[in-house]
Amino acid sequence: MKASERSSSEEAANPPDGIPFKSLDTQFDTDIAEIIVNDEAHHDVIIQLKEMYDEHVHDFNFPRDVLLQAADLIANDTEKIDTERARLLMREFNEQKQMLLNDSPYPEVRAVVEPTDDKTTPVNTFRVWLLGTVFAILGTGIDQFFSLRYPGIFIGSSVAQLLAYPCGVFMAKVLPEKKIPLGRLAFTLNPGAFNQKEHMVITIMSNVAYGGYNGTAFVTYIIQALKLDMFYGDTKLADNAGWQILLALSTQLIGYGAAGITRRILVYPAEMIWPKSLAQIALNKALHHDDGSREQSGWKITRYRFFICAFAGMFLYFWLPNYLFTALSTFNWMTWISPNNVKLAIITGSVCGMGINPIPTLDWNQATFIFDPIITPFFAACNMFAGMAIVVILVIIPIYWSNALNTAYFPINSNYVYDNTGQQYNISRILNSDYTLNEDNYKAYSIPYLSASFSVVYAAFFAIYLACIVHAALYNRREIIRGFKSILDFRKSAYENEMDVHNRLMREYKEAPEWWYLALLAVSFVMSCCCCALWDTSMPIWGLVFAIVLCFLIQVPVGIMLAVSNAEVTLNVIAEFIGGYALSGKPIANMMFKAYGYIACAQSIQFSADLKLAHYCKIPPRLTFAAQTWATIIGAFVSIGVNQWQLNNIEDVCSANQPDKFSCPGSHTFFTSSVIWGAIGPQRIFSAGQIYNPLGWGFLAGALLPIPFYFLQKWYPNSWVRYIHVPVILYGPLSLSPYNLTQMWPGFCLAIFFNYYIKTRLLGWWQKYAYVLTGALSTGIAISGIVIFFAVQFHEVDVNWWGNSVSNAGVDGGGSELPCVLKQVPHGGI
Repeated sequence: MKASERSSSEEAANPPDGIPFKSLDTQFDTDIAEIIVNDEAHHDVIIQLKEMYDEHVHDFNFPRDVLLQAADLIANDTEKIDTERARLLMREFNEQKQMLLNDSPYPEVRAVVEPTDDKTTPVNTFRVWLLGTVFAILGTGIDQFFSLRYPGIFIGSSVAQLLAYPCGVFMAKVLPEKKIPLGRLAFTLNPGAFNQKEHMVITIMSNVAYGGYNGTAFVTYIIQALKLDMFYGDTKLADNAGWQILLALSTQLIGYGAAGITRRILVYPAEMIWPKSLAQIALNKALHHDDGSREQSGWKITRYRFFICAFAGMFLYFWLPNYLFTALSTFNWMTWISPNNVKLAIITGSVCGMGINPIPTLDWNQATFIFDPIITPFFAACNMFAGMAIVVILVIIPIYWSNALNTAYFPINSNYVYDNTGQQYNISRILNSDYTLNEDNYKAYSIPYLSASFSVVYAAFFAIYLACIVHAALYNRREIIRGFKSILDFRKSAYENEMDVHNRLMREYKEAPEWWYLALLAVSFVMSCCCCALWDTSMPIWGLVFAIVLCFLIQVPVGIMLAVSNAEVTLNVIAEFIGGYALSGKPIANMMFKAYGYIACAQSIQFSADLKLAHYCKIPPRLTFAAQTWATIIGAFVSIGVNQWQLNNIEDVCSANQPDKFSCPGSHTFFTSSVIWGAIGPQRIFSAGQIYNPLGWGFLAGALLPIPFYFLQKWYPNSWVRYIHVPVILYGPLSLSPYNLTQMWPGFCLAIFFNYYIKTRLLGWWQKYAYVLTGALSTGIAISGIVIFFAVQFHEVDVNWWGNSVSNAGVDGGGSELPCVLKQVPHGGI
């Protein structure tokens, strides 16, 4: 019988994992009797209750009603509690302890993760390795190939997850049940029906190869910037296969080693829920006909049929905003009233403005671009929206209208760098032939200027890094200390420190030992040293060590934030900032510092998310280690190979007029960034006496802001103040330049509907369908986008009518002769 079909009392009496623990239900009546007649027993219960309350009082996802009841009981004089009230409160406490032991206390997790496991389910199968390898190769190759094109196309791991299901079912039907005799490595071609565990391993391999938070191998940007004549033109490095392979493997695998070491902090604790992983599990369950046939809020449709309906609906609808009626996507209707009104475009515009518009889009992809309103916890959605709205209305617009930092001469929400004439910064005017900075030319030309929102974004980035560290120290110090103690006591199983059902179930599998991850980390570090020392990169070994230390320093607080709130903070800005100061005047070294300081951490967090995915699905840890490592290596080689072929064989690749639109927008941005941070350097932009020096106060603000809110939450633990999360508030404005409230406001409205209204009033419906819905819509958009791209956009079949041109007709869309700026640059420049 499935867990979803069992009653809670049956689950409590018969623990699904078979690991004995004292059943609280069997002792319930005795406990209540002791509470009534025995003061000492009553006192012990209050102590236990207080321990539970202290453990979860700062847990943003823990059920608030349970905490309120616990706080109410603790606050009362235990001598004056009447018998009936004590009975009710104890029953509630008892049920919560049962939940902690037999399932997750978080409804998001209970909705999709089964508190059971079947060890006999075949996982390490021929199908897994064949399909996982094929999808890793194809997905990485396609994503890498089209990453140079504008507009690009990215298939994502959700497409692989969807396509892997019919492939696995087909193999289960046609392959013979033949055993391949290879001694200890013997295997069966067809062990039976294609199961959810196999499917999830294939998904994990796709995630780490190309479909995670970072896409394909980041180092391809470095190679493009080095190789092409329009950039650095250094073919000596860029055409060296050994250097490319070592760089790609080392940056990818260092992250995996770091993830394995910190898994006792970021993966195994139950409070690290990793919302994005839950959506992938929901999609898996829907595809495998886990119908949960019981009626929920009047809905009897199975998850699988619900998925098919939502998927088909979005596949068809996406043709409207993406191709047939694009004004539905960029629904800047307020600017249509007066297309040439510059101030209206600045305030309400979706393209060049701040997007203050009550109905800015009718496109699910646009509305969920910054955060998924179903996956993201409601408290996090509120904090993100509050952060962006406050910054836009109270900071950016006043800065712009007052022309502070000369921002009124540039578009308010641009992510470009400008010169003193209001034009995009011409980097070629300040570089020598060897791409070092020419001081005289720099002084004769112009300092770099930033837009109003771009300036504030940098300040927010500076603030959020220290805010994450301080917040983690204040709110998660117990878990971090416990995790580090567990890491030091590596001979003890990591699962022994966690008592929830999923950790108890995972004890049945052999753990991937710490020395595996340490060995991988050591090998990766040696490869990194070889990259820096054996070739002329101007990157010193101490710079490499510095970058890796930066990764380890910030990995845990940033990982905790993502695991709890679904908000990922990237280290690109701080890596560029520190690398620019440490390696001043060395743009190539700055690129490598960024790769090891930023990408190693980002990869580590991606691997942690997939380790949690495997943990939820009860996949053997050693198989997870092998699958992730193999897929990472495959992804690195495919990315390097495809990238090298493109650079050698596509005519005029990365040029603005490339006939097949392989204009490489990401490569141009990456090159510009390397020059700004590596050649010019942050000391000429942010140091004392420079125009943007005040932005450095963001570091101090980030370090101080979490402290008062921590104490406010201690003083008022049962008020709305407990949901204020300073790093997530600071995360809100990070999407500005070029995005704005057009992408934030509709996502927040959807979060109110799904994660507040539906979740509080129709919890059964939400638990059964919510994650399936977001998975279906996201997959429908991905598949529809691929079909549209290859069917019509790639062949330049255009639909020319008012609905596809009105959004671009005025100042906001760039169709007016008037620029989207508040002030015109005076004659002679700023």
